[in-house]
Amino acid sequence: MATKYLSILVGVLLFAISGCGYRAFTEPGLDYEAVDATTITRTLQYFDEQNEGPVYNVSFTVPEAWVGEFETRALGNGISFEFVQALEVEEDEEPEFRYAPIFTVEALSSPQYWKQVGSYPEQFVNIKFTADTYFIYNLPIDAFYSGLPDDEFDEFAAAVPEIIASFEVERVGDSSASLSMSE
Repeated sequence: MATKYLSILVGVLLFAISGCGYRAFTEPGLDYEAVDATTITRTLQYFDEQNEGPVYNVSFTVPEAWVGEFETRALGNGISFEFVQALEVEEDEEPEFRYAPIFTVEALSSPQYWKQVGSYPEQFVNIKFTADTYFIYNLPIDAFYSGLPDDEFDEFAAAVPEIIASFEVERVGDSSASLSMSE
């Protein structure tokens, strides 16, 4: 009998930690930001073992259709763009949402970059690099990793190259060091 209760407890814990329940252990006001305009700015820096890289403001232009439908989630040295969809619930129940990650952008130190790209040369694409930081992005190869139907994921994925082309980076405290994707 104790084994049965233990397995139920472990199952509930795994559910809470993964997938649908991963937000249960985070503070939405700190880690998540709504995409509330077509031009968004977030802060990124790398964390390399015991070192912190310089802080950068990064800007993107997203499609109008993404405004109000997406959130960005801070991932330490990265940002995940996640599609947010309200799930149907009974009228008297709390609203529930599904969060589907579409792509991520990361800031890496030089050793981290070469380790990451060497491991997965086709999955992680270099967007821009500064004297001390590499900015890469990752778009999953298929919809499986987002949890969305193929056609819905493909529609969002088709917009990513244009979003990445709009990428601009500026080192915090140094307004003369602004770089865009085309530089």
